[in-house]
Amino acid sequence: TPPLVKFAFRDRGAGMPAEGERDGVQVRFDAKIALLFLIVPVCLVASSILQGSFGQIGPDSDDVMRLVQIKDLLNGQDWFDLHQYRMGPDGGTLMHWSRLADLPIIALYSLFDLFLPSDTALVWAYSAWPPLSVLVVLGGLYAGARHVSDRAGALACLVLGVFVYATHYRFSPGAIDHHNLQLGLIALAMGLALDPLRRPWRLVGAGMALAASVAIGGEVYVFVAAICAFIALDWVVAGRAAMRGAIGFGAGLAAGLEIAFFATIAPSHYEVVACDALSSVSLLAGMAGGFGLAAAALVTSGRTVWLRLGALMLVGAICAATLVMVGPECLSNPLEDLSPEVKAFWLDRVDEARPVFSNRPDRVSTLGFTLGITILALGLSLFGLYRRQRLRANLFFSGLLIAALAMTLYQIRFYVFGHLFAIIPLGLWIADVYRAGKAKSPSSVTYIGALALSLPFLWALPGLLVTDKAETGNKTGDKADCQQEGVFTTLETLPEGRILASADFGPMILNQTGHSILQGNYHRNQDGIRQAIGLWLSEAGDTQSLLAASGIDYVMTCPADAETRLLSGHDPEGFAARLKRNEIPDFLENIPFESEAKSPAKLYRIRRDDDIHQKDEDVS
Repeated sequence: TPPLVKFAFRDRGAGMPAEGERDGVQVRFDAKIALLFLIVPVCLVASSILQGSFGQIGPDSDDVMRLVQIKDLLNGQDWFDLHQYRMGPDGGTLMHWSRLADLPIIALYSLFDLFLPSDTALVWAYSAWPPLSVLVVLGGLYAGARHVSDRAGALACLVLGVFVYATHYRFSPGAIDHHNLQLGLIALAMGLALDPLRRPWRLVGAGMALAASVAIGGEVYVFVAAICAFIALDWVVAGRAAMRGAIGFGAGLAAGLEIAFFATIAPSHYEVVACDALSSVSLLAGMAGGFGLAAAALVTSGRTVWLRLGALMLVGAICAATLVMVGPECLSNPLEDLSPEVKAFWLDRVDEARPVFSNRPDRVSTLGFTLGITILALGLSLFGLYRRQRLRANLFFSGLLIAALAMTLYQIRFYVFGHLFAIIPLGLWIADVYRAGKAKSPSSVTYIGALALSLPFLWALPGLLVTDKAETGNKTGDKADCQQEGVFTTLETLPEGRILASADFGPMILNQTGHSILQGNYHRNQDGIRQAIGLWLSEAGDTQSLLAASGIDYVMTCPADAETRLLSGHDPEGFAARLKRNEIPDFLENIPFESEAKSPAKLYRIRRDDDIHQKDEDVS
């Protein structure tokens, strides 16, 4: 028996403790809970230290761009100003990210800055926040499990959460992209919404947590809608018993959206409609739904179920009408507005935005890892509904898991929500298997099998065993070799200018140098991405003039970069392909990196016409 599992389940006899023993048992349970909560951040930090990455920013380019945004704020950029002035064509790029995700890191930085140098304080802040954020996730999961089971079942869910999140990359030190906070808020909302007594203040908290998650990023719209639908339909069925909870939830959702809107949106942008971020359309539609549900619950809770359903349908119609009138363009996917070349050469190679069944070398193991426990938990929830067990909770989880499964099939990045929603159903299943096994034989360890089946890695293992390592290897070298410190040290010594480089390298250039970049992996940077594609594919006679028109001062290439390989393979006579063949035109001057930087990357300075004429005169 794994020590962690044995620790969680021991001291659980079949009978209840005597009256005089209950306080002692409660203390032991509290100690176990505290220790289980503590294990996860400790493991995350220890793993980071052992890998030598503690103190470094996360490997995802979004982690780096989040740090750039925070540095800009600390250096005097206005709170309401989300422009990245050094990314894209002239004028920069207005990001769709929310300042709400910056707040925890800024708060930690302010604390550490009291007794550490500012640079060190920032490192400690972005290293500390991700492991701390996992506590919000575990708190939401434990609260939800405790609402639908006893302490043993809740502890089983917590143990499973420890196994899933103890090494999760979203919560590793330096992983400061907003997904960890969103997962925490969704977990918190889920846990509070499962309260069987529907206590108003808990439902208020659920509504406000959902509002904050929506304000941080639009990728949670589907899951927020699923939770809102559950709360509303629960009220329709329960009537007066759910009235106060429904009113609290609706008011909390509407109030949370209002607070987030006025706290993060500049007054000059109050009327601006943005489909990929919190704006007037999401505020008005959310307020219509929140206040509409509260009003419907207040007026019709004592009426028939059909009248309540009619009132809810009216609220839904008002929300839909608000959306159509204020932001009809938001009824479509904003990614559909991307130009064909941007879709082909940028979006289609962004791995997290691809469908889960898209062709990739490790597809078999990826399918098992991303979908395994989600499908298992959905099957358990549906089976529970069939057996009429925990009806309210199983209905709730079935809806969330179906939504997560559908979104993961659409884009693989949504699998993390499927894993989040799966933990409570799987944890309760493990606890049930434990009880059933121990009832038959005290030495039964069948629950170990249930625990193993609840771990994502087990589902990936068969695929890892059959996948040829050569298929997943990088035949052109490691892209990390192009990102050595000496590369950016060399860049920092050059006069500031605009760099044409891969979209993956853009945030790192912004973070470690004072240069500007033309493109990054952000759909609002469509103009910069389109210009960069045109430059990489340009013909020999047009390249110099196009580089000048785009204001490019430097060109950086990496042979291992996917963008370079794709564009050079698409057009053998394009600029990218010519550079890959080492056909360097006269208007490019090679800039060597520092001697210690043995990088396969290449850096060139754009020679202007007078530089070329001067070179010809020197040769003469």
